[in-house]
Amino acid sequence: MPEIKVLPEDVVSKIAAGEVIERPASVLKELIENSLDAGASKIEIEIRKAGRGLIRVHDDGRGMDREDLRLSLGRHATSKLNVFEDIYSLATFGFRGEALYSIFAVSRLKITSFRAGAESGYAIEGEGGRVIAELPAPPVKGTTIEAADLFFNTPARAKFMKSDASERAQLIKTVEEAALANLGVSFRLVIDGAEILSLPTLPGGLWENLKSRSASIFGKSTYGGMARVEGKTTGMAVYGFASRPDALCATRVNQHFFVNRRPVSSALLRQAFYRGYGHMLSGRHPACAIFVELDPGSFDANIHPQKRDVKFSGENEIFKTISNTIYEELLSKQTAAVNMTAPAGEVKFGSPDVPAYREAAAPPQAAAGPGSVQDRTGQYNSSLPPLSGNGTGGLFDQHAAAAPQPAVPADWRGHELKYLGQLAKSYLLFECEAGLLVVDQHAAQERVLFEKYLDEFSKGAVRVQPLLVPLETELSRSQMETVLKWRDWLKTAGFEIDQRGPAVALLRATPALFYFTQPAFSEFLGYLSEVLGEPEKAAEDMKRGIIATMACKKSIKAHDFVKPQEAMRLMEDLKKAKDGYHCPHGRPTLFHLSGSDIARRFQRSAAL
Repeated sequence: MPEIKVLPEDVVSKIAAGEVIERPASVLKELIENSLDAGASKIEIEIRKAGRGLIRVHDDGRGMDREDLRLSLGRHATSKLNVFEDIYSLATFGFRGEALYSIFAVSRLKITSFRAGAESGYAIEGEGGRVIAELPAPPVKGTTIEAADLFFNTPARAKFMKSDASERAQLIKTVEEAALANLGVSFRLVIDGAEILSLPTLPGGLWENLKSRSASIFGKSTYGGMARVEGKTTGMAVYGFASRPDALCATRVNQHFFVNRRPVSSALLRQAFYRGYGHMLSGRHPACAIFVELDPGSFDANIHPQKRDVKFSGENEIFKTISNTIYEELLSKQTAAVNMTAPAGEVKFGSPDVPAYREAAAPPQAAAGPGSVQDRTGQYNSSLPPLSGNGTGGLFDQHAAAAPQPAVPADWRGHELKYLGQLAKSYLLFECEAGLLVVDQHAAQERVLFEKYLDEFSKGAVRVQPLLVPLETELSRSQMETVLKWRDWLKTAGFEIDQRGPAVALLRATPALFYFTQPAFSEFLGYLSEVLGEPEKAAEDMKRGIIATMACKKSIKAHDFVKPQEAMRLMEDLKKAKDGYHCPHGRPTLFHLSGSDIARRFQRSAAL
């Protein structure tokens, strides 16, 4: 008996579905792309039970007649290709002809469609790849596809899906990407009866629509820190919005790249984008909606079943065009001179009449941003490693490198300190043991607050302070879904967060140890929405990182004036800390110059 067998069709269909349909968002992406390829100007989406219950997409596109409706459910059925060579000149999203086939294999599917000129519309219903009924339907323009009970016949796949909140966030992000990429198409998204997105088309053209959608999708706070970028070379155009160097984000979750309106995940595009910022990132990340327009024959979108990855024929030219466009538009034209005397990690801008790097024709070659992939010739080098730790999305990646241990006397806690004053409104100076103790006021306050809060939290006795006037901040819809996942856990941590509308978060109470300003609250929620996953699966060190972040927002900041009695009280608290030598991120809080150290500086033989 032969060992090699031809697999049954139902097994083949489920395997194909596994390649294309990873989660509910994969279904939604394929259905939206079908609607776009059908020439839709309006797409309405309804989601129930995080996509497990129902994904319904209605468009006003060309529609299908009865014969096309039947053919659309077959494997490798497509209207986009006639011969193999067509794949090198694609101007459509879908082309393999496996999307509907794969969705049909793992759901209960109903398609209703009407083509102009036909006597009536038609509908097909079926489940698990098997057609159950064909029947006439009302002559409503376009196509409606309903995929219900996703993975009903593949329970092993269903159990690997994430929580409803995670799946909803991915579904929302899919619509957000499609809406950014297709500015001439209006989108409406309803989830469990609530309208989440309503993005009509505006009469003002590309930039007016891109501005409106960016403000809605990124949130007004992130969008407010973005600038328009635009550049061209022979056969290529780059345009969109990107963060100014003084308005960066915690992670790169708000980065969107499009090639000929196709959302893509491309290391080349991301690294070229970072390269355009040079040394201006300081451990943080720019948000963006960057569009690249190319000849269809100069890139290949057929290297991944879900068409997220692309390969380019002219990598070096693309790399240089994107990095130069970002540099010239943001740094040379729209930002002012960098104050090189600013503290490490802090970018300050001077007069707008003094443009930065005006004499340069390309981004500086040294000190490139995270994940720079240019070699010394300025060319793209695909063999270099991917983005470094700065790109992992960790809360404190910029402090990952071990700091040198400060020289501190072991018994500084046991000696009386004499406060001498404050240096640069950032460092506290104390006479200690015939020497000088220099304290970073911000790092020291972080450590004190961190340990006090950690003690309260571990005992389940966090003291809570209700706010008379709630603070509010606007997030993108997908970010809001992530924050809401953490709402119950945050309440046990002393934070009461509420929601007003689909995109506004309210802070009604905080731990009594902390005081949040409006900007601090916005940044705190930004961290939560960008770097956290499932609350029940989060590791303890991640939760510890959250607490450390909270401490950062309340701490005395550099350049805050500190009264003598406040400085002494801070040192008394620091003496009681378990680790008074480091802030929660691992940076030193203080160092000591002994009398002999100071004497040597003045070439004296004896200590003070």
